Amino acid sequence: MSWEIERIGDVAVVRMNSNPMNVMGEGFFSDLNEAFTTLENDYAESPVVLTSSERAFSAGLDLKYHLSLFTTGDEEEIWQWYERFRGALLRVFTYERPVVAAVNGHAIAGGLILALCCDYRVCVDSGARFGLNEITIGFPIPSAIAQIVLYVLGTAIAQQVMTTGFLYEPRDAVRLGFFDESNEADKLLSHCVEFAGQYGPSLIPSYAFSKRALRREVVANIEGACAEVDRELPKILRSPGVLESLRALVETLGKKKK
Repeated sequence: MSWEIERIGDVAVVRMNSNPMNVMGEGFFSDLNEAFTTLENDYAESPVVLTSSERAFSAGLDLKYHLSLFTTGDEEEIWQWYERFRGALLRVFTYERPVVAAVNGHAIAGGLILALCCDYRVCVDSGARFGLNEITIGFPIPSAIAQIVLYVLGTAIAQQVMTTGFLYEPRDAVRLGFFDESNEADKLLSHCVEFAGQYGPSLIPSYAFSKRALRREVVANIEGACAEVDRELPKILRSPGVLESLRALVETLGKKKK
């Protein structure tokens, strides 16, 4: 596991560092699952602060890796990938401890979804952008992921941000409900640790019960009806239109790096 876990008081601070932009590939998913297994085993009574030691919180899926997967993989391989992706996000969404996101940089597409899986979210107040831009790059939003966005943001805002694909500055991201508040970069982590620290060990059992109760219906929906809908996803991800859009974006990003 490359992610760092540090105990600050009663709080477990998890720093994501899978790669410079914390793009999501198999290594990222593996790091996430290992980190949350460690939390369950070694920090069972601790609230969690999830942040990044890199310049972005997470820039979303590793497009180059996934373009290759969707081009060469068959539908079953892509379905298995999707189950790993969905499972990693649900690992955070259903974790039965307070999880506070200290979003210190860009959180885009899957990176913002990861933040939305956390219970309380604080973003840096400048120098970062946030949004669900999947639709603008021709990438379908799975039903299970849409359910998480709907749960957190409500129907009207969720529809707005998922169908426009706009990226937002911190002030607007807070207004839309992506985040509960913003803070200065040099105060962000300490503020989140202080906030998480109010949930001492004696409060954890009640918090866990309440969190299960709040999220029970959406989790059941994700594991039931959404799974049936999302069975169409591999076929869509292998379609010429999606592959063409992803290929063009990967080429554009490659040129910008030169």
